[in-house]
Amino acid sequence: MSQITFTVSIPTDEGFVGRECNQRDCMRYFRVHSDCIKARMHCPYCGTLTSNDYLHTKAQVRHLERKSKEKALEHMHGEIDKMFGNFARELRGNSFIKFEHKPTRYRAKRILPTYREHKVDTELLCPECSFLFQVFGIFGFCPGCGTENMLVYDANLTILRREIEQSENPRRALRHAYGDLVSTFQTFCSQKAIQLEGEKPSFQELFPTRKYFKQCSGVDILEELTDPDLLTIRRLFQKRHVCQHAAGKITELYVKKMPEDRELLGQDVPLSLEEFEAGARVLRLILDRLCRRFEPRT
Repeated sequence: MSQITFTVSIPTDEGFVGRECNQRDCMRYFRVHSDCIKARMHCPYCGTLTSNDYLHTKAQVRHLERKSKEKALEHMHGEIDKMFGNFARELRGNSFIKFEHKPTRYRAKRILPTYREHKVDTELLCPECSFLFQVFGIFGFCPGCGTENMLVYDANLTILRREIEQSENPRRALRHAYGDLVSTFQTFCSQKAIQLEGEKPSFQELFPTRKYFKQCSGVDILEELTDPDLLTIRRLFQKRHVCQHAAGKITELYVKKMPEDRELLGQDVPLSLEEFEAGARVLRLILDRLCRRFEPRT
């Protein structure tokens, strides 16, 4: 049986096409410029490299199925018309059998999309491969080349600052920003640890992460920090933990890890844009040291 191939297209939105990660623990939406689409692309959030054929959104798949059905019907009717037309020509001149065929001439209906691509908040051009893409919130990788470096961190920081400045509830935005900053740290460390052996921590805590990289790679991610910098980043990680797991209240566990803040016990965790900015600066120093340790050697 021969295989029939149809070409159907997906409309773009200002030149961009929506993509959706197919990993169950991700499934997040992003957009890539149609001129940049590759046969295989990385999810900008989890970094998984996947065939473009498996990055269609559910709405796009339904649209493609409808268009393909119409193409198939058009082809099927054409083949039937051709078959019966040939049969009618063969019977011409036969006085015993009279057969007439009226072609159906079916034409595929024009199928318009019943969905709209989502709007996203950030557009980026990868400095490594000039891949143009758009993402929601923080991300870790270029979809085109998989680059994961400090330029990605800087782009994420810009996104977080904008979300804080535009929020109608600055405290709520700061709580999310503290968490997103630690999530960025976790993403970077997870990717660097792929090439290392040893049992991996969650990378959501500072000192277990330090111990892991020191034992497995010989790099001390906190070595270049001053005492004030170390205090700043400790405070950011612990306040993030309070926001995530203690309903934003300073607990005994927090005080045990941050004895400098004992007077805050029982209070709402204090958050500020200044503290966030200071923590982001220190975290950049840590991740820059980590990236330099694992940068490709020429």
